[in-house]
Amino acid sequence: MVGYGCASDPVQRSASLIESGNTMARLIALAGLPGTGKSSIARQLAQRLGIMWLRIDTMDQAIWTSSTAPRDLEDWTYRAAQAVAADNLALGLDVLADCVNDCRAARDGWEAAARQAGADVTWLEVVCSDPAEHRRRIETRSSDIAGLVLPDWDAVAGRVYDARDRERIVVDTAHRSLDACVEEALDRLRR
Repeated sequence: MVGYGCASDPVQRSASLIESGNTMARLIALAGLPGTGKSSIARQLAQRLGIMWLRIDTMDQAIWTSSTAPRDLEDWTYRAAQAVAADNLALGLDVLADCVNDCRAARDGWEAAARQAGADVTWLEVVCSDPAEHRRRIETRSSDIAGLVLPDWDAVAGRVYDARDRERIVVDTAHRSLDACVEEALDRLRR
C-alpha cells in the first residue's frame, strides 16, 4: 500500500474504490510562497500517490508562449486549472494542485471545484520558516520549465499573502531534506 491508504496502482485503486462503494476523489491543494519547495514536494507526492499533478507554473508558461497572451494572466490559469481539476475529480481521480494560492479567491476556487465534483479537499501549506534560507533558495534556484522567469527575492518578500483561513497541514522545509518533507507530507495526508 502506498499513499494515504490506497493501492499503489491507480487502476487497482479505482477498482477497490468502486468495489467498496467509496468513489469520492480528493483534491490536495498546495499553498505557499515561491521558493518554499512546493513543486519539488508536489512532483514526488503525485508520483508516489499516482495522482494528477496540476502545476500552475507549467500552465502559465505554456500560455505565455502564445504571441497574443498578456503578461498578467490575472486569474485565468487558476480558473482553467480548477475546471480541469473538477473534471478529473468528477471521474473519481485524485488531483494535486501546485500553486501559491496566496489569496482567498484562489482558495475559494479550489474549494468550489471540489464541491462541484463531490470531492474532498485537503490543504497542504509549504513554508520555509527561516527567511535567510528562503532568500538563498530564491536567489540560487533555476527553473525546470523552459522560458519561465522566476520571481526575485524582492517580489517574493513583498508578495501579499492573505491570512490562512482554512484547516491545513503545514510542512516546514527549512533546513530539511526533500525526502524528509515528502515523508512528513505523506504521513500527514494518510491521517
